[in-house]
Amino acid sequence: MSWEKVGKALAGLLVIVVAGAALYASLKDDRGLKAYVAYEALTYPSQFNERIGQAREQLKYERLFAGVEALAKGALSRDQVEALVAQAQMPYMQLFAKPFEAGLVDHRTGLFITLRNTRDEPLKQVHIRLPAKGLVQVRDDAGDDSIPENATNIIEIPSIEAGGVCRVWVYFDADISQITQGGISIVHAEGPAQIQVMREVSGFEATMARYGQILVGLVVASGVLVLGLAYVIVRQRRRLRRLRG
Repeated sequence: MSWEKVGKALAGLLVIVVAGAALYASLKDDRGLKAYVAYEALTYPSQFNERIGQAREQLKYERLFAGVEALAKGALSRDQVEALVAQAQMPYMQLFAKPFEAGLVDHRTGLFITLRNTRDEPLKQVHIRLPAKGLVQVRDDAGDDSIPENATNIIEIPSIEAGGVCRVWVYFDADISQITQGGISIVHAEGPAQIQVMREVSGFEATMARYGQILVGLVVASGVLVLGLAYVIVRQRRRLRRLRG
């Protein structure tokens, strides 16, 4: 087989591949539920942790009871002292009740999910299974927030309107390595969602991520140019051989 035939075969193969890719892209229907997932390791000022600990100590029953009893100097009965202690603790009971014993200090991993319905009709029964139980906040496409009282690893969203966006925030009391290894499942009534995990990168990796499509286009264009030049060179050599002959 001559070099000219090889060049023609390679050029023809490239045209077929490009045409096939274009046809596949035009016929593929990737509309549906798209989920963009991002993990983040959370940090809080050490002063916040210290103040939470101090507040918990000051609100303990024994400490409050002794303080109120000392102030009363015997003017109040035990039942009255206990009532005053209960009144002093009441505003903080929900703040320090489970799962908020230490505020957000122990919740050192964040998971952020953006759900996009790219269809022209609503998507029903969106079900999210988290890798562990966490504190959850859901904001629907109307902008209304839903906040379960207790930590959970199951999130149910009745529907997402056509073209709508729903956002989910989750805070875990575990390291980010444990959460990312657990995985996440997002499905709706008609099948699974398309999940894309967003990762923060810097330096060369960030540049590649930002200009990835442009670089791929340049590589493809360079490949086509090289094949074209090879084809021209082969043709020129063949003509020279004919002239010499």
